[in-house]
Amino acid sequence: MKRYIVPIKILLIVLLSLAVAFLLLKGLYFTSVMVGAILIILAVSLYLDQQKAIRRMEHLIANIHYGDLNLSFPVPSSGDAEAQLTRSMNEALNAFRSRLYNAVVAEAETDAWQKLIRVLTHEIMNSIAPIISLSETVTERAALNGMNERDYAVMLQAIQTIHRRSKGLLDFVENYRKLTRIPTPTMQIFPVSTLFSDLQKLVPAEGIQVVYSIRPSELRLYADRSMIEQVLINLLKNAVEACCDNEFPEIRIEAFRRDGMPVITVTDNGSGIVPEALDKVFVPFFTTKQGGSGIGLSVCRQILNRHGGNITVTSEMEKGTTFTMQFPGTRSI
Repeated sequence: MKRYIVPIKILLIVLLSLAVAFLLLKGLYFTSVMVGAILIILAVSLYLDQQKAIRRMEHLIANIHYGDLNLSFPVPSSGDAEAQLTRSMNEALNAFRSRLYNAVVAEAETDAWQKLIRVLTHEIMNSIAPIISLSETVTERAALNGMNERDYAVMLQAIQTIHRRSKGLLDFVENYRKLTRIPTPTMQIFPVSTLFSDLQKLVPAEGIQVVYSIRPSELRLYADRSMIEQVLINLLKNAVEACCDNEFPEIRIEAFRRDGMPVITVTDNGSGIVPEALDKVFVPFFTTKQGGSGIGLSVCRQILNRHGGNITVTSEMEKGTTFTMQFPGTRSI
């Protein structure tokens, strides 16, 4: 019943206004004054109801402005528009809190990994560089000064092993340094269609059905084109490896809008990712591929974070995997 209070008040105000006009025409001034007073009371009541809703909104905006995101509004027991509006505001706040929390956690985690990588890289490279240099020097001097063939062969083998393993470790560390060297994106507006067209040329997928889809066809992004291309190349190569053993391998690359924001998904029908590894695929150094470096997806996530977006993954064993790239909608067209 309470949901009809506002419409009833408006209807009464209209009827009483007509009644006042009618009474004035009939010369019933006292009665018209009494009805007018009731009319004013109803109008003031309606005004106060609206002011109450406005104050709720102002209170919400003020708390968000000053960083109080723990706020939630008690939902009125009535089922009127105010109750619906309150529920919508609480849902919006909860969604905002969740997105903000995920963004903060991802950024903090990335910063922590980058600091760790910088420290490890510095210490390991400082230790390895002299070893490489020393092994080269000893080998050269042994060759110049001479020694018996047997001792020289043993010493040479040992020095070459030290040099090879040290050089391998140095290359390994240098590979991880890439995680801390992602540049600031050079933002520009470009059509997704040209991006997908170049992607088809850059990543051949022989024997695999690859389907590209853009909705609407004129969809454009505001992003660093080369960096997003790098992310998609990485995701597409992973998808090719994931489904290449499937009898009917298929990959779908789709671009569309979700809640006003551009989204690109890469889906394969491969074997999927085991559940215990699903929440670790973006962690630096973690890999499920033999010989993998464990930095590809970490770099992808950092690139999306640099754009103010995010990348997520869903997977089901024996059915496939979907990576979802979401871009901010405020500067996209």
